[in-house]
Amino acid sequence: APCRAHGDRAHEKMTDAEYPSSLLRLRELQESFEREYEDAETEDRNSLIHRYIASVDDSDDRFLLGDFGSDVDWINTSRPLTSSDLRGRVVVLDFFTFCCINCQHVLPEIKRLEEELPPSSGLVVVGVHSAKFQHEKRPSSVGQALQRLGVNHPVVNDSSSRLWRKLWVNCWPTMVVLGPSSQALLVLVGEGSVSFLRPFCRAAVDHFGPDLRLGALPLKPGGTPPSGPLHFPAKVFATETRLVIADTGHHRVLVADHDGRVLYTVGSPEPGWRDGALNDAHFDGPQGVVWRDPHFVYVADTGNHAVREVDLEQAQVRTVAGTGQRGSDLEGGRQGPQQPLSSPWDLCLVEDILFIAMAGSHQLWALALRDSQLFGKLHLGAGTCLRVAGSGSEENRNNSYPLRASFAQPSGIAFHPPDVLYIADSESSAIRTLSLRTGAVKNLVGGALNPTDLFCFGDADGSALDVRLQHPLGVCWSPDKQLLYVADSYNHKIRQVDVQKRLCTTLAGTGVAGDATGSSSDEAQFDEPGGLCVVGSRLYVADTNNHCVKLVHLDSGFVEKITLTLPDATDSREEDCASKDLSGVALAPEACLRLVLELPADLAPGAPHQWRLSFDEQCWLPLSPCSGTLEKAEVAAELRLRSGNVARLDVRVILETYTCRNGTCAPRLHSFRVPVTVDGWGKLLGECRISKEAYEE
Repeated sequence: APCRAHGDRAHEKMTDAEYPSSLLRLRELQESFEREYEDAETEDRNSLIHRYIASVDDSDDRFLLGDFGSDVDWINTSRPLTSSDLRGRVVVLDFFTFCCINCQHVLPEIKRLEEELPPSSGLVVVGVHSAKFQHEKRPSSVGQALQRLGVNHPVVNDSSSRLWRKLWVNCWPTMVVLGPSSQALLVLVGEGSVSFLRPFCRAAVDHFGPDLRLGALPLKPGGTPPSGPLHFPAKVFATETRLVIADTGHHRVLVADHDGRVLYTVGSPEPGWRDGALNDAHFDGPQGVVWRDPHFVYVADTGNHAVREVDLEQAQVRTVAGTGQRGSDLEGGRQGPQQPLSSPWDLCLVEDILFIAMAGSHQLWALALRDSQLFGKLHLGAGTCLRVAGSGSEENRNNSYPLRASFAQPSGIAFHPPDVLYIADSESSAIRTLSLRTGAVKNLVGGALNPTDLFCFGDADGSALDVRLQHPLGVCWSPDKQLLYVADSYNHKIRQVDVQKRLCTTLAGTGVAGDATGSSSDEAQFDEPGGLCVVGSRLYVADTNNHCVKLVHLDSGFVEKITLTLPDATDSREEDCASKDLSGVALAPEACLRLVLELPADLAPGAPHQWRLSFDEQCWLPLSPCSGTLEKAEVAAELRLRSGNVARLDVRVILETYTCRNGTCAPRLHSFRVPVTVDGWGKLLGECRISKEAYEE
């Protein structure tokens, strides 16, 4: 049954005008219906919905939506929609604001609704974007967010909150179901109520069936994918030699050197949930990334509500926390893979504890990689994942006791040795601290004194509570500069904070969204920077809406873009190894290629022999693991061509082996190129075999 969700957000206060009698009548009918529905047997519930719809539809006092107004912007449509476009359809209005994690949580259910009941069934979904933050009112900002979130249905930008007030909405998300006469049938408040949306809409389409208007609305999804290698990169992590980037829009993680040469591509271009080889694993909108020596990367796999471990040496991805489904547990305590999580957004490694900014439950969690101790008394057994701070209420509440404190969508986390965590608390627009010694949660800069006030935002340098930020998403600590750097995302700025004085100043960014670089950080521009990391005097910034990573030279103020190079293979050492061409294969469009590898002779027994494929992920879909160890007499892999107009392409096969000859063992790198042509005369299944003889020089 529908219910009000924990963590909903209040919007601006309504006027004192009398509540419309039609909405009051609808609320009374709905409350009575909900009680009956909850008590009814499963087989009786559908008929209950039909009776309820009939009672609302027959009412003498129905609430009719009317028109959207002529002064609003429409996104994902070829023209503005009017009430006549929606008349004759069942319409779901989704009131949301794109910053809101609760709103993001309902999107998968809305997508499932659209797949089950497409416009040809008589149902359409229309988003109503009623902004919280000033930045969110811009049509271009909404358009970028819809691309990032994968929303393709029509959205009206309700920047003045006229529709919000007209329907007396008071929190995000709220869904209103309208009948064919634009009459309000149902109001669902909060993410917890969304489970009722599909059964109700299914019954509504059936109820009005013969009279419904079928067919799609005039859609025109906005934006074109970027031409570069990144798509909405959210977070970045740097070591002395490596740069790890969450390529969020491509659902993958890139590991590069500081010259921008990509060494490893982890994940596939389509969202999904799969462990396995680097090219075969799937993520869903990964956010925070962190490196752990000697060769591990931990990933906050936000859309999968999980934390993943990437082992670059073994070329494998595994899940270390989360079940793949969003959880509602506010305490935790299970072993990682059995512990449900809720939208982990960022990660921070402190010795053997991986701290998690759990945006979905408004808390901080921890995953113990080994037996550990926290706050000087809390024992964490290896593999345990649990809440360490935050009640789960969405507030800006500080407290000496960590479980009595509250956060508001924590989205960034950083460590200041020996015992302080900094938290970018995005919805309170504040930077908070957690003492790892005592557990106390305190304010550093920004936000309001009132813990329930989540609307204290703006753009102002200053000290402590005089600072005004706007939805900060990232923080990092510089041991060299003894400063904290903040990605002040909706102000498009990078701030720096003297933590001793609680003094915040602007380091880079003009406050206007843009994409400028150059010799002065005062003139540099960003567009919703989401994450940052510092190594020495080099500050790396994930400039999310500009689809790039920027480098701020802290000593000179010079700002430049990092040019990323995606090589044909995932390891830079392959550049020194010329590929040996094999016989070409002619394939039909969307055909399959099977590659069979026989093992080379004289392999050193017990050595870590590796193989992998390198291919254009936009052209090929892997049907089996594309990397692994050489343990059997032969190894096989299979790829399928994606649809497209490619006529010529190739696949590379790379093997890293250790061979022993005449008593001497040495590493060997083999690289083979398989040329592929694509035309209508090609095979539906082509095969290329690398024989033992192919390894001979």
